[in-house]
Amino acid sequence: MSESDVLLKVSQVSNEYKGNGLDILKKRETNQVLNQVSFDIKENEFFGLVGESGCGKSTLGKAILGLIDFQGTITVDAEKRTRKNKKAMARKVQAVFQDPLSALNPKKTIGYTLEEPLKIHGIGNKEERSKRVNEILELVGLESSYRNRYPKELSGGQRQRVCIGAALMLEPRLIIADEAISALDVSVGSQILNLLQEIHDKFSLSLLFISHNLNVVYYLCDRIAVMYGGNIVELGDAKSIYENPLHPYTKILLSAIPDINTDDWKKEKQSLSEMKKILHNQDYYQEIIQENIQENNRKKNDNALQNAGCCFKAKCPYRTQQCLEEIPQFTNQAADGEKPHFVSCFLIDI
Repeated sequence: MSESDVLLKVSQVSNEYKGNGLDILKKRETNQVLNQVSFDIKENEFFGLVGESGCGKSTLGKAILGLIDFQGTITVDAEKRTRKNKKAMARKVQAVFQDPLSALNPKKTIGYTLEEPLKIHGIGNKEERSKRVNEILELVGLESSYRNRYPKELSGGQRQRVCIGAALMLEPRLIIADEAISALDVSVGSQILNLLQEIHDKFSLSLLFISHNLNVVYYLCDRIAVMYGGNIVELGDAKSIYENPLHPYTKILLSAIPDINTDDWKKEKQSLSEMKKILHNQDYYQEIIQENIQENNRKKNDNALQNAGCCFKAKCPYRTQQCLEEIPQFTNQAADGEKPHFVSCFLIDI
């Protein structure tokens, strides 16, 4: 990927927060949410970010949007995000969030909500803004009369269409869709997915689609990044990751997708099912805890302790001593001539 093709560049981005300690005499613990995350999104690329709840997906989205502080560097269209350029960056990056009802002001009409970004950025006169609102409503599949309605008068799918329309008002280069269909039923969610795909194709913009569902991401996206514990553990072409997952965590995610009717897959799925049983076995966790305590007691530096080893070591049934002590490098495992397929694991051949 050449630098000229890159729209979004995330480089060594980290984020942490202080725990809410009840003991005022005890120092509050620091919790690492993102750990030096790096990846690129190309122009006109549909990029998927997947992982379980709490892995840092939404935090990363908020960092890209400038909604939270972070360490590291984020650039959009070669412009570095800072605290001082949030308004200018809003012209380039917009978001569609999980709950459309919470995202819309219940006391304002749909027309007001859609027109507001244009007013804030001083775009157009009243007549031009009104025309733009009608165009956007039509684009997302709603009649112009919806501009006079309030959010409570719309269905969940219609509200999400309005949120997508609001994200398009400033003609951004990148849209971040954070679990955009998880609050919708299946049929409505599929319509929203189709709408996102149509918008991507029509306007040639980039999308960062954040989800816990690898099936949906595979359907939509060109490339996929798999996140666990604030780290990206695998990244590559969607088809390559779906058909040839390399990281144990990615394999676990894919094992939840039903019914690929091959004997090899059934054997693999049975094996992964046993793995998941192991992960939920409390005796297994106690064994890991004891191993980690013994390992930690051999270390002197608290910071080195916290960051030692692979991020997935506590839940990986294949872990080795190397996994406990060393951090695996993020390396390209694709053969010459194939699309890059990066993974962070010592046990790729398991």
